[in-house]
Amino acid sequence: MSGEPNTSDKERVIFHVDLDAFYVEAERQNDPSLIGKPVVIGGIGPRGVVATASYEARKFGVHSAMATAVARRLCPQAIYMRGNHDLYRTVSKKFMSILREYSPNVVPVSVDEAYLDMTGTERLYGETIDTADQIRKAVRDQLGLPASIGIGPSKLVAKVSTEHAKPDGVFQVRLQEAESFFAPQPVRNLPGIGPKTGATLAKLEISTLGQLAAAPVGPLRRALGPNHADYVQRRAKGIDNAPLKERVKAKSISAETTFETDVSRHSELEKVLKSLSERVGTRLRKSGLRARGASIKLRYGDFSTITRQRTFVAPGDGDQLIYDTAHTLLVTAMRARGDAIRLLGVSVTGLGEQAAQLSLLDQNPMSDSDTSEALDTIRERFGSEAISWGSV
Repeated sequence: MSGEPNTSDKERVIFHVDLDAFYVEAERQNDPSLIGKPVVIGGIGPRGVVATASYEARKFGVHSAMATAVARRLCPQAIYMRGNHDLYRTVSKKFMSILREYSPNVVPVSVDEAYLDMTGTERLYGETIDTADQIRKAVRDQLGLPASIGIGPSKLVAKVSTEHAKPDGVFQVRLQEAESFFAPQPVRNLPGIGPKTGATLAKLEISTLGQLAAAPVGPLRRALGPNHADYVQRRAKGIDNAPLKERVKAKSISAETTFETDVSRHSELEKVLKSLSERVGTRLRKSGLRARGASIKLRYGDFSTITRQRTFVAPGDGDQLIYDTAHTLLVTAMRARGDAIRLLGVSVTGLGEQAAQLSLLDQNPMSDSDTSEALDTIRERFGSEAISWGSV
């Protein structure tokens, strides 16, 4: 495995721009009375989960993915709010428009962060750090929002650099500095290393990216598999040659699983259905989109396949909405045909940035989305099995 980056890396300048405490700051622009006060956004009911908290609330120990009941005990004086996702999407569009004034190659990651290819723009805007400050000033002046910018020779280095830029700052790591910058950092700081991989590396007595970069290839490949081992070891050295390009917008988002043996037990199918719904929901929210409906795919032991779909009352992106719809379809399909199932899949369709409309059947359409986004944070930090609907 070569540790040498290709020559194109030497010319790349990638910005990762991330809005700090985005939901809170957007709410403050909408309601200036919130400025300077501890604010917590997420599910506000007894089973709610914190989606994000202002820096004032964080001083009391409140953080994202925390149960709202715990947050209330730590910081009872905070203002607790449900998220206003229509507001966030509107602000996000303005944010992306500002970024596109500085680069034609802007790749949104979510509603509050994006990558920019700034390679060769020094002649237009001056020094790289100065350009980053110009972007931060433009975002602050036009939207009133603080932004942090990580700069690196690749998406990976820029992303990790952003954590060192927070809050409301700029941090640059050059190509020749990447490996030494990564070396002392915990392995979990590397995007793509989750709890399971982290635990496996701990058994090999690998706790830092420097140790991972220098680890013997043989034991690492046996523990992680050759492809994954080579991938994480290369990235641990700060090497990432992935091109910066926007993914083609999907017309649908799906996840499916094939069982080792055909399954007919309803409880087992429900468990898998919930997991698939959460996977689809997470990808949907990361895309900044909502779906108009959901569908299921069933393949039986004889390889015959059926699909069933249903439209939502209003566009949504919450795990519970996806699961409830998929579960109804599954129950109906099993009543019609009770044969054991070989493959089960869940999809969401009709993707777009539609604003949610308040349904007479749901007086709180955003609570599912708020809680789901908080659960996304927990799964990202602790793994996909850490928590699911019904456990909060």
